[in-house]
Amino acid sequence: MKEGKDHKPGNNKFGPSDNSGKYTAGPLLAILCVITILTVGLVCCKSDNYLSLSSSDQDLVNTIAYDLNILVDYENEKIEATCGLTVENRFQHPVSRLPLVLYRLMRVTSVKDEQGRQLDFSQQVVSYEDWDKFQANFVAVNLKSPIQPGARATLKIAYGGYLGGYTETGLSYVRDSINRDFTIIRPDCLAYPQIGVPSWSANRVAGLQAFDYTVRVTVPDSLTVANGGRLIERVAGEQQVTYVYKNILPAWRIDVAIASYNLLEEPSLGLRVFYFKGDEAGARRVLEAMHNCLQLYAKWFGPLASRTDFTVIALPEGYGSQSDVTSILQTRNAFLNPEKLVQLYHELSHLWNVKSLDPLPSRFESEGLAMFLQYLTREELEGRTGDLEAAAGRTFEALKKRCRENPRLLEVPMIDYGREQLTDYSYTYGMLFFYVLSKVAGQEAVLQAVRSIYQSFYQTGATAKQFLEHLQTRLGLNLETFYQSWVFSNEVIRDICNLPCFDDLVRKYAPAARP
Repeated sequence: MKEGKDHKPGNNKFGPSDNSGKYTAGPLLAILCVITILTVGLVCCKSDNYLSLSSSDQDLVNTIAYDLNILVDYENEKIEATCGLTVENRFQHPVSRLPLVLYRLMRVTSVKDEQGRQLDFSQQVVSYEDWDKFQANFVAVNLKSPIQPGARATLKIAYGGYLGGYTETGLSYVRDSINRDFTIIRPDCLAYPQIGVPSWSANRVAGLQAFDYTVRVTVPDSLTVANGGRLIERVAGEQQVTYVYKNILPAWRIDVAIASYNLLEEPSLGLRVFYFKGDEAGARRVLEAMHNCLQLYAKWFGPLASRTDFTVIALPEGYGSQSDVTSILQTRNAFLNPEKLVQLYHELSHLWNVKSLDPLPSRFESEGLAMFLQYLTREELEGRTGDLEAAAGRTFEALKKRCRENPRLLEVPMIDYGREQLTDYSYTYGMLFFYVLSKVAGQEAVLQAVRSIYQSFYQTGATAKQFLEHLQTRLGLNLETFYQSWVFSNEVIRDICNLPCFDDLVRKYAPAARP
């Protein structure tokens, strides 16, 4: 798989490596792509492998909430679970059937509605129509009462079975299994039912969901359950213990890691680090970095509208670092490597993002900004002068190569990356946008403008165009030509392909927006 393309998982969301200047084919950004398989709604079934869905069932429903109860049976190496799934119909016609995807070695045993009535359903293990190696249990549920426009419905789904990973598909990091040494329950392995159909491209267009969740996980009392939500209670039983977590902010994934973890925390700030035995030094470094980074962002962007906890959870090597809105799962080698703190800075910056109101957001205003901030933060906190400029130069060279490999970049402007499934590039090209803008307006002015955007839109959200308009107003510059070149056309990406060096790009566009 080639990096930076609209493809199945494989990209590193945090950009070029510090040493090689090339992208590494890691799973971090890939999770953003994988999760869209899991959280999307009803779309047309085109493959012969699909179970039949009527045309009235082909529109999206939104996932609103999960209520998961999971018993991990290590003796039989399986899980038994019930899943309360609440969805909302935001369309103008009723929805009578719901499609679900689940891991291929798991089976649904019953589905009930809110009145406790048994619902008819069918299930079949099928290959994705556009990814033959990726198989899932496709479940179609017939509702007794259609979901009316604007209404919600809750299903109670009983299911269970085994986890065996997806390494044969090319997802080498999805090696999930039920094992006392380490167990992870996450959407990458379809470990809980999600709205969707077995088509990568059909599901991809729906984007990420934002839902609430409660998850109860019962394990032997020698193990610890880690999750990025807030721990509500820990209920001890006979040689077993049940951990209950609730999400803190609207989530787009549920990750549950189970191991003999140690916990390091700073309760007054809501910071937690779950780490493996012998790794306390790395855990303390991560905890200190979280503390310092949050203080810096509060200085730059103002205090968060509401306090939120943040958690870092260690994974064994090979399982793929990834993130949700209030947590990061980091593989042990990244967890212990000070160079990887830049990933933490990236994710913490997202706490100050405003919700996108675009149906298929480009994400440059969130991920491109986070890429810019992660290197600027490393300069500030670690004294690494010139780190941002060096990263921008590496990004320029990497994009030069990618735009030659992927001609779609020369056709699709950045504002349409979401619609055209090119959001991978919003990280890197978006980072260059903010870097050059900071050369036009000054870093401090850009930070103050981002502060104003957060304070103005954190309650309502904003479209990308509202983001850009507010940015222009706060900077007091005429940015129309600048925006046209960078956001609404392909002028800059063509220059990246053709200009010999990054300094040439900066010299061309840094003075372009001055009044």
